[in-house]
Amino acid sequence: MRSLLLTCAFFAVGCATWTSSSTNKPTGGGTGNTGNNANNQVAPQRSDLQAIADLEDRRSLGDGRLMQTAISERDPLVRKRAFLALGRLQDPNTAGAMVEGLSDPDPGVRGEAAFAIGLLGLSWAPLADDVKTRLTTGLLEKEAAESDGAVKLAMLEAMGRVATPQLVDRIVDRLNVAGDVQGRAALSLGVAARAKTPIPARAYPALALLLKKENAIGSRYGGAFALLQTKKPEARPYLLICASDDASEIRALCAKGLGAVGTEVDAVTLKKLIDDPDYRVAVEATRSLAQLAAKCKSAACPAIGALTDLNFRVERLVRGDTAGGGQPLLALAQSGLPASGKALIVSLRSQLNAAKTATDQKTKMDAANLDCRFAAALDRIGGSITEVMNCGHGLIEEPRRLALGLQQLAEAARAGTVDGNKLNAEVGSFVYHTDPRVKLAAVELLGELKTPAAQEKVRSQLLAADLVLAAAAAASSANLGDKTQIPTIRQLAQKALTQVDIAPTIAEALAKLDAKDAISDLEGWLKSPNATIRQSAADALTKLKGAPVSADRVETPQMSQRPQLPPKNAKLMITTEKGEFEIALYTEDAPLTSANLFTLARKGYFRGLTFHRVVPDFVAQGGDPRGDGNGGPGYTIRCEVNHKPYARGVVGMALSGKDTGGSQFFVTAAPQPHLDGRYTAFGEVTKGQEVVDALLEGDKIVEVRASP
Repeated sequence: MRSLLLTCAFFAVGCATWTSSSTNKPTGGGTGNTGNNANNQVAPQRSDLQAIADLEDRRSLGDGRLMQTAISERDPLVRKRAFLALGRLQDPNTAGAMVEGLSDPDPGVRGEAAFAIGLLGLSWAPLADDVKTRLTTGLLEKEAAESDGAVKLAMLEAMGRVATPQLVDRIVDRLNVAGDVQGRAALSLGVAARAKTPIPARAYPALALLLKKENAIGSRYGGAFALLQTKKPEARPYLLICASDDASEIRALCAKGLGAVGTEVDAVTLKKLIDDPDYRVAVEATRSLAQLAAKCKSAACPAIGALTDLNFRVERLVRGDTAGGGQPLLALAQSGLPASGKALIVSLRSQLNAAKTATDQKTKMDAANLDCRFAAALDRIGGSITEVMNCGHGLIEEPRRLALGLQQLAEAARAGTVDGNKLNAEVGSFVYHTDPRVKLAAVELLGELKTPAAQEKVRSQLLAADLVLAAAAAASSANLGDKTQIPTIRQLAQKALTQVDIAPTIAEALAKLDAKDAISDLEGWLKSPNATIRQSAADALTKLKGAPVSADRVETPQMSQRPQLPPKNAKLMITTEKGEFEIALYTEDAPLTSANLFTLARKGYFRGLTFHRVVPDFVAQGGDPRGDGNGGPGYTIRCEVNHKPYARGVVGMALSGKDTGGSQFFVTAAPQPHLDGRYTAFGEVTKGQEVVDALLEGDKIVEVRASP
């Protein structure tokens, strides 16, 4: 399934390889257009820059030419472009060249070399210790001597992405340097903490100093972000302080952090934030209270009591305010509550019934969608698919209702709070449902029940024509320990070579079943031109062989076609049931990703699709023809990671691994520093962000218009 992931939180490129075998599709490209400059299109590129783009497109080092160009080419513009290509390739063999680039006489090149090191640090394939050591030594030495401010910031960003303990120590030292450095250092510390790198105790007092209200907003935001990501009790007193910051995005971060480290008494602080004028703060306070409710030991749970203030949010929803009313309610429904919160959920559903008489159809649908979300949460508590059978005020189609209920029951099964045998008898027949979303959810649930009776029903889907469903059946068979199905899963593994998205699932299933017979199959995957297939094989082979297996880079063939790039000022106007919003495409920073969406829009591809995934205060994601997060256009494009930060309203490409972009895109509701350098940012909302804020799961895309 495709999922996702700022220099300051407020505040030359290549094209992708298309892996479709279909004709008349773009099959590769560079940073420039091969046509003329009519209609303000991107100008043809210099031959030396185009040569670099060609190598990047082929995932090739050109027998070492790309590294040599980055190090010794006379023109700094060319050296910069070569380092960007090296970073995007994420080949550990280029680490030495990247470190050498930190000594380049041109500050712009040094900054690009640091950026490349950061991209290598974020590699989808884990880096060997000796590579990390080399990067660490180079960054520590060169950052200490660097005099250019912008380059120093780039090096600090790279340190957070490589995230070794030695680099974290240096980052903590830089928290005491006034100005932009401390804000960047704090963000980098947060990225490192998210990667599970231990944070020294001395970091917490330094981060606390950044939270002072007289400090610049970038420093305060960085401090809050780092404290949130540590998820350590030491952060709690400081999170309570910044929960009252003047900036709503900082309050949201601090409210979110209290969910992991807060105590029962913190329900008082979070209760106040539920009434915050910025819905995103209310969302994070709601989630954190749900987390605290799950930890409650007594029947009189302060967190449950605080959540009763969401009654006010229901009133706002009924009045037509989807963002202010619906988003906090969706956050609660997605989080779920323990049995002690059942009465609250029942009460909220009762209030949502008031929307039945609303004159506005959008309000009716919002209330109906949320009613089913709460119904699924009740089914999770009750361990039975009951409430979703009749939820949604008669407006929500049966497949969506059933899929929601089955997904929540799978969560309950993972938590061990359901009777597996009873539930197996109740939901087993859904694997034969006519809708693929229901089948998929049922198969995934059966795999979590761990009952012998589930095996036969799961087996029935291993040969499904729907390869996403078949892969889910393989994963469930592995969860059930059904080794009799290894031969069938091996057959399915051959199909994974042409459908990249299912490769990680199949490889993981074979590894979990200890399918030694599949070793030769997976070794063949290591020769695939797709990075995700290779890495999936390497991960599985490491488990099967009991020794590390690496996924070396494989060059892709030279392509004969290049996509027609859109005009420099290309835009997408997305019309939804709740209004329109406009996206300005990053045609220079992500030319092929922009061209991909632009072309799909021109073909009417998005008409009638939905925003199948909405995570309040995070992203709204759409563009999947299946509607369950597993679909795409039938081909994949490679990533075009760039310097654009994920601020609020930035549009990114959803992935299920490296170079697996297609048609699914997401729009951020708030800054997301942890996505920087990981997912291709290819546009930003320039009009209608309030429409994005109002989107809920299942909202339809009426059409997407490309202009000019």
